[in-house]
Amino acid sequence: MKKRTPWQIQRAVIFALLMRELKTRFGGHWTGVVWLLGTPLAQVFMLVAINTYLRGRLHAGLYEYAIFLLVALIPFRMSIGLWTQLMNAPKANQGLFNYRQVTPMDALATRALLELVLESSTFVLVMLIMARLGYTEVLPQHLLGFMVVWMVYFFLGTGMGLVLAGLIGPLPRVGTFVQLLATPLYLFSGVLFSLPKPPPPMGDWLQLNPMMQLVECGRAAYLPGYILPQGISLNYPAMWALTLCFLGMSLCRLRRGALAAGE
Repeated sequence: MKKRTPWQIQRAVIFALLMRELKTRFGGHWTGVVWLLGTPLAQVFMLVAINTYLRGRLHAGLYEYAIFLLVALIPFRMSIGLWTQLMNAPKANQGLFNYRQVTPMDALATRALLELVLESSTFVLVMLIMARLGYTEVLPQHLLGFMVVWMVYFFLGTGMGLVLAGLIGPLPRVGTFVQLLATPLYLFSGVLFSLPKPPPPMGDWLQLNPMMQLVECGRAAYLPGYILPQGISLNYPAMWALTLCFLGMSLCRLRRGALAAGE
């Protein structure tokens, strides 16, 4: 029997962990897939209804509000979701670390990859549904640019998740803080509605939020004619993403023994 290479063993471990995560996430039933797709749709329809009936508008400026919202909501939800998924990954897979082939980084990489695939698939499916419902702005103006923005969302969420995974052992209350932070971020990042341009210095402080800059960059890449506010650039959140990934991977590597032991 031919001996497996380390790369083949690594792929087999990641695949096995992916199958385990899928079964855990969906409960081995098709209703889990319906729930995954139904959650963003329910959010969009509720917010569109609020925007239409309470505010008297079906559009966000020149754009259909549902598309305007989805372009930011789903990748933003993926990025924030990575925080929780990666933060809890070592503890959820602790029993598997008794096997020599499985490491905490395998569990972290599996959850990050699964979140990317699921949320990307959700975005495509939801946009197909919106096209079927008669919405016209379902295709991105710059596909490559939007994919780059999406990957920055992914690495920003992954980097933050890795940092939290390394910190939650010695600082268990970090998880509570993350849950409290998620909702305000939706508001102060302009996901639901465009933020009005505040006077300085408040506007300068808001632009320090890399998620807000990502939301604007994503809309500029997706929506035709969308103009980026002054001072917004993809370079800033990309710098945050690279820094957090480096810090998170370094921290998890330093604490790999403690992560495997659930500490």
